[in-house]
Amino acid sequence: MTNFERIHKFTANAPLDRIMTYDYVDNTEVLVAYGGYRSDKTYSWEELVELNAKAYHKIGLDMTRSVYDPVNHWMRGKVDNWIHFLGVDKEAWSVEQGGGTAWIANRPFENLEELTRFLPRLPYREALREWYKPFMGHILETMIDQDVVYIGAVEGPLCDAYTFVGLELFSLLIYDAPDVIQHIVECCGTYSETLAQTYIELEGSVPIQFMGEDISGTNGPIFNPAFVENLVLEWWHKIAAPIRSKDGIFIFHTDGRYGNLLDLIVGQLKAEGINPIARNRCNDIFSIFEEYPDLAYFGNVCCAVTLPYGNRYDVEDETLELIEKMGPKGKICIGSSSEVHELVPLMNIETMYATVHEYGSYPIDVERIQRRRGEIAHKLNTRKEKNE
Repeated sequence: MTNFERIHKFTANAPLDRIMTYDYVDNTEVLVAYGGYRSDKTYSWEELVELNAKAYHKIGLDMTRSVYDPVNHWMRGKVDNWIHFLGVDKEAWSVEQGGGTAWIANRPFENLEELTRFLPRLPYREALREWYKPFMGHILETMIDQDVVYIGAVEGPLCDAYTFVGLELFSLLIYDAPDVIQHIVECCGTYSETLAQTYIELEGSVPIQFMGEDISGTNGPIFNPAFVENLVLEWWHKIAAPIRSKDGIFIFHTDGRYGNLLDLIVGQLKAEGINPIARNRCNDIFSIFEEYPDLAYFGNVCCAVTLPYGNRYDVEDETLELIEKMGPKGKICIGSSSEVHELVPLMNIETMYATVHEYGSYPIDVERIQRRRGEIAHKLNTRKEKNE
């Protein structure tokens, strides 16, 4: 069975032969070890896509939404797209990167008065489609040649809007200029809605759409859920509509602690899937699974502690726990809780995916998993207390 066939069965609630792996990979070691990436070589975009696809296939990753470029951070691409499609002044923005991350170093405004002179414009839908069709079409074709499924992925309009403005100024505008916020959200929402619609029209697309809307931190929601509902719930429905027209899964993504946002995400938006459920003093994935057993879950091996700082047995144990407790009755695709970033050792990445392939076959052999967890319990480091 191919992964393309598996993902269609997964979305249709049809029986599968095994649990699939899912991840966002931004780890150079993976590309070096499994794709042949060389830091002394310059790659075209097409070469990077092919290199990523080969690496994902060889390491055991079934499904993704990422093409990793170790040289150019994705934030550069975001700002470039604002310039091209939202009419943003090219000379007034700059992005800097370092330490595995990137940030907007310069915006042409610092206050509301200046912002009103540099507002984005609504994107031209047809121009977006003309760019996105060949761009995404090439990714889909290259990935599927390596038996890797590439899902649709867009930014959430609220996250995109506060990234454009800057979180501090955005927070002031909530009270001082709500009409300005509405305009920026409309620009960002139109952009994402257009990409979501275009994705489902492409050959090789699958019935899964991811929306990244980072609106929570470690202690809970960044914004009042009532404000979020009034501002963007309608846009969320619009962005979800294309994939739902294909009876697909709309994945809602936010890092941090969900708290009462789950009522909005699951109760009102009725998201079919969530990614991630950040763990380690953040969310209890198993209590959420108990409350929402019909959701599709993506990721969920902790990338804050277990993957970067645990040993291979910590990673194996946490992966086995997910298979044991969620695999038999739930819809889960396993990978990191958010991303396989540069701090994660290659051995831990290999262990996570290999464990899913080894123990994730249906029907799940819970007794075998429990035996294995018992065998490695004395070798745990970061997860030692969880197993005592």
